[in-house]
Amino acid sequence: MFIGIVTATLFISYKLFSELFKDEIVEQPILNLAQDDKKEEKWSLGYPRKIGNTDFHIIPLESEKLSVEKSQQDIRLESFGSSSYGYTPTRSKNVLLLNGNTNHAAWLFPTTEQLIIDIKPLVDRKFKDNSLTLGISYEVINSDTNNDQKLDHTDKLTFAISRVDGSEYTEIITDYNNIVESSLNSDGNLFVVFIHQNEVYSMVVDLASFKILNKNLLPKVGDL
Repeated sequence: MFIGIVTATLFISYKLFSELFKDEIVEQPILNLAQDDKKEEKWSLGYPRKIGNTDFHIIPLESEKLSVEKSQQDIRLESFGSSSYGYTPTRSKNVLLLNGNTNHAAWLFPTTEQLIIDIKPLVDRKFKDNSLTLGISYEVINSDTNNDQKLDHTDKLTFAISRVDGSEYTEIITDYNNIVESSLNSDGNLFVVFIHQNEVYSMVVDLASFKILNKNLLPKVGDL
């Protein structure tokens, strides 16, 4: 008898709870933002990030697919993620640049076949209190360098920069292993230290023209 009363009470409580809160239960919509013929991607928009002291925000297009199969066509760029080499089940494959003043929005890349590992506003207040954001840097996997027919953390990277609105996207370093340092110097140019084929290089990039001003192979211990 007691068990029957408890069961009935629980059932009535459940029905009341369901009626009270059914309008607050919101299912996540399926985003039709990119092609997904095989229904593998499960697209979602990531958390918006403001680009330095500009009106622009960058919003990643994320997928739950753990790797990107190599395309037969020439792959040109895309995606977004963290600055480390650790991977999570959610992958960024493109980014939306949204102007909070004009409300204009544009995708950085035309496809979803690459991975962006890092995005970084090029701004440094170490030298100037009111330093302007001079652009954006990206670390991208856009080539199947180990020929395993997919793009993942075992492939080499491409380092690129663009204006704050995503225009003038320019590849600076291709097929490298690791970025050791990337920051602005006192002249407002980009200073980069990176590893390529077990050699360590440094370079300075002019952020007005996106041209490499100089690039050096760092000396080994004992070199004259």
